[in-house]
Amino acid sequence: MIETKPQRGAAAPTSMTQGGAIERMLRRSLLLLTRTSSTIQDYFDVAELAEEVGAIDVAGVTRDIAMLRQGFGAKQDTITKPTGSIERAVSELRALMDDPGATPFPTAGQEPLDAVVACSAFSRLLSAPLDETSEGELAGLLIAWRVSAEAQAADPRDHADAALPALIMSLAASQLAAFLHRNHALAFEPHGSARLLHRAARLGIGGLGPYLSGTGNIVRSGRDVLGLIVLAAGEDAVDKIEAWVAPLAAYLPVGIAEDLADELADLGMIGAVRALLQAELRRSDRVGALQRLRDAALDLGDLALALTAQHHLANLKHLDALEWRCLGDMLATVGSSEAAEAAFIRADKLAPGDPLLAARLTALRSDDFGDFTVRSGFATPEPRKQLRFARRQA
Repeated sequence: MIETKPQRGAAAPTSMTQGGAIERMLRRSLLLLTRTSSTIQDYFDVAELAEEVGAIDVAGVTRDIAMLRQGFGAKQDTITKPTGSIERAVSELRALMDDPGATPFPTAGQEPLDAVVACSAFSRLLSAPLDETSEGELAGLLIAWRVSAEAQAADPRDHADAALPALIMSLAASQLAAFLHRNHALAFEPHGSARLLHRAARLGIGGLGPYLSGTGNIVRSGRDVLGLIVLAAGEDAVDKIEAWVAPLAAYLPVGIAEDLADELADLGMIGAVRALLQAELRRSDRVGALQRLRDAALDLGDLALALTAQHHLANLKHLDALEWRCLGDMLATVGSSEAAEAAFIRADKLAPGDPLLAARLTALRSDDFGDFTVRSGFATPEPRKQLRFARRQA
């Protein structure tokens, strides 16, 4: 078995001993798993390799991560291409909706957890039937890990030259944080719970899939997502949409997520727009969906919600002068003149000499910003109306 005594951050072995060569091989394999293209099968392959060379600790962590990503439905020991069934998806969603809800558990006093231990505990709890005791343990684990994940961001690449235990710990922390990040709407309030995460983790691959990851195989548009909720909820559909758009959208292709934002705006469902936006704010890979949700909030007259989205967009696209100019427009519209001026100055540094920015700064400083205020409603401003019309005809 690989020696695991060196402390976090210690230098990697440099000897040409068999143990040193094996450890270098495992370190390289673990670092390759940090690629965005890594699959669940890649994790199982590394676990098998680690097991063959006697590195049981490495094998256990990588297998736990693979199982967390794959889910725990019956007959899922191998990776297979999912085939979607609308009938099964509707049945599964209805069963999730009909769950009586989570038992309240005390959450105070939770301490940050060891990432390797947490991966093992999550895998054990999600793979076994849930009773009151295990539900309480899972609920506490979720809260405790959220404290750890929010306290520090882990990046395994920062530990490329560290001792193997430090690299394993960092990989476990980053992957577990990413897992809970993806499934935040299922795991945490206001609509999620430990029980809901557990039930979603144990779905099969023929319907909605583990963690609802198969939703994209069932739907082809934002309207289909709403239709799925309506079919499952029946007469209670209006009340269920706000709670279910976020978890169903978590794994959607970006185009469908963007279309869903437009559908919600067309239906005037500002509560669902708000729920979906809160879920999207935790992501950095779907800028287009955030822009659609910002526009949806503007179309429905919620400038404060649109401003929340625009703040996030400006920070995500921090080198984009247009996003900072839009942020300045919104801030000036709500009367935050100093913040608006700072946003315009930031935009000017990114795009010096822009006459549109110069006009805005002059208007803001002369307290006459009326010509640049951001209007709300489906008919204004004209570019947004034309854009929405074009998207609806696509």
